[in-house]
Amino acid sequence: MKTKFTDEADIKIISGSGGDGCVSFRRVRFIPKGGPDGGDGGNGGDVVIFAKQNLTSLSDYAHRRSFKAESGKPGRSSRQHGKNGSDLKLPVPIGTQVFDAETLELLADLNAEGKRVTVASGGRGGKGNVHYKSSVRQAPKVAQKGLPGQQRGIRLVCKLPVDVGVVGPPGSGKSTLLSRVTSAAPEIAAYPFTTQTPCMGVHTTEIFTPLVFIEIPAIVSGSTQGAGVGSRYFKHLERAKALIFVLEGRADKTPEAYMNDFNIIQGELENYGPELGGKRRVVALNKADVFSDGMALEAIRAALETATGARTFWISAEKEMGLEPLMKAVEALCGADGDV
Repeated sequence: MKTKFTDEADIKIISGSGGDGCVSFRRVRFIPKGGPDGGDGGNGGDVVIFAKQNLTSLSDYAHRRSFKAESGKPGRSSRQHGKNGSDLKLPVPIGTQVFDAETLELLADLNAEGKRVTVASGGRGGKGNVHYKSSVRQAPKVAQKGLPGQQRGIRLVCKLPVDVGVVGPPGSGKSTLLSRVTSAAPEIAAYPFTTQTPCMGVHTTEIFTPLVFIEIPAIVSGSTQGAGVGSRYFKHLERAKALIFVLEGRADKTPEAYMNDFNIIQGELENYGPELGGKRRVVALNKADVFSDGMALEAIRAALETATGARTFWISAEKEMGLEPLMKAVEALCGADGDV
């Protein structure tokens, strides 16, 4: 069964309680009044959240919502220290942000492998009665209780660390393009809104460092107001270095119609946030194979490139036409200088 993609989760975490201190007295033959020898309780385990490679979803936290670290063991006689409770380590995808669920304070941005944050510290173990002996208190019968663990709500928000976002209106051929230029195998069908959750793939060349691509569901007018599901996943574009706007090519479309498609996507990204709206981008006019007039193609491409200020390419993802110059432009956008 296919695992559901989950990029947000609210969980309750509880650190381990400290073990109680021990009340004990030394009992050794021929040594009367041996005195107190109760050991300390062990410390409770911490709750730690850490970024782990090869995870792309918070699905492990979709159904199980409560997590508790191990408590410390009580102290024992002969000054034996109770065993400390084991820490509870919760793995999340790289790019996960950790918030306090009540205040929404950002506790950590786990944007690199192995990065971690302790979200709840274990309770300290109680002291045994050996600590309470004094000149006037030779046989203390008291010990300290272990401190309880911390309990709090945590909100996890995963923003995947991608290099290139693939966006576009319904039926534009985003999934086909992704399947041709990366290792991804997205669902492809002859109807719009096939993509319901983000799909990722890796693009490799002999020259550039591999680039991680992500395709999000189709963007329609009003996405940021709840139309469609595209904006639900805009967060995964926040870390992208560049975007590919994929627009559907049709023989009956005017340059104005292509520009309208572009403006809808651009407007929804800007509504989400100015940083997303200002990202570097190229435009891929897909399905060039349905045209027979090369001059008409060039006129449309030039008009759109002038109007948008973005490099624009005619491609056919299905026929694998025009993909090489498009990818070179994308690779340049992801480089240090961003020149294309």
